[in-house]
Amino acid sequence: MDESRHEVLAHLLRRREQLVRRHAMQEELLAFERELCRNNRFFPRSSILSWIDAIAPMVMRTLDAGSTLYRGRIVTKAKEGAFLEPVYNALGVFVTTEESDLGSTRFAEAFVQQEIERLESGEELLEFAAFKRQLQPFLEKGWWGYGKRESDAAPSDVTGNGRINPAGISYLYAASRKETAALETRPVISQMVSIAELVTNDVITLFDLTRNVFDDDDSPDEDTRMFRKLLAHYFAKPNYSGDKAYLVTQYISEYVKSNIEAATGLRFDGICFSSSLDRKGTNYVIFDTTEHPKYDIVASSLEKVTDMSGSLQTYLPMDDETIRALMNGTF
Repeated sequence: MDESRHEVLAHLLRRREQLVRRHAMQEELLAFERELCRNNRFFPRSSILSWIDAIAPMVMRTLDAGSTLYRGRIVTKAKEGAFLEPVYNALGVFVTTEESDLGSTRFAEAFVQQEIERLESGEELLEFAAFKRQLQPFLEKGWWGYGKRESDAAPSDVTGNGRINPAGISYLYAASRKETAALETRPVISQMVSIAELVTNDVITLFDLTRNVFDDDDSPDEDTRMFRKLLAHYFAKPNYSGDKAYLVTQYISEYVKSNIEAATGLRFDGICFSSSLDRKGTNYVIFDTTEHPKYDIVASSLEKVTDMSGSLQTYLPMDDETIRALMNGTF
């Protein structure tokens, strides 16, 4: 056998060994899942937590004070009118209708009719600059959509099961991008979402399970590196199976929050992982949502979801495109 064939064979043997170990790790993680689901919810028998301790120093990263994150909340059709009512009233053409999903259409009809009457009475054509000045209050950053309290983490008494939190335990879920925050609310096309802007007021220490953490992987050995990858994919995978699919991620997150410090000396404020709904986005979960958290909610905007890739059309605060849509009666 020549030298090149020896090299290929050696490579394949190493690869086979890696795959065997990877499969064993996958089975261990699935066994942990079964243990939590079927046998022992609070004190599972597993070596998974020792792996969590091992990777903790490698997945520790900080989010600087002054960093911006986003949190999305669905706006129901019933609430759209209430959020847009100040605009309608400012233009003097507020239209009420029991058919709430037709509210914008009725508004456009009324606005166009108003402009027809203006021109027929001899008034000048409404210019963009003049119209923009009339709408100046709606161009400024503020609370457009849900307010500060409604944009924060949900109160414990209404908190359901999430990927990171058990029911009744309130954490703040946020995202790196507006689009990610919108998609994580699982909207339908044309639905409105309120996107809150958050700014961190202190350094936040994260247990980082994002995909890009492997670009500068400093794991001490192949097995540790392999487990990091498996766990990152496990946290990011979509959930099609209901609340039980969250048991492992909830358990590990609670361990990271409350117990890992005793084993490793490391303390974490939250956890981050790749979004299963937006390949470009990262989800952040901050554990402490008490009276003085490490973030401030500074503003919100009202956005319309235009496609399932998360593209957004900003309604409030307004930009030039939105103002021109108003002038054309297509708001």
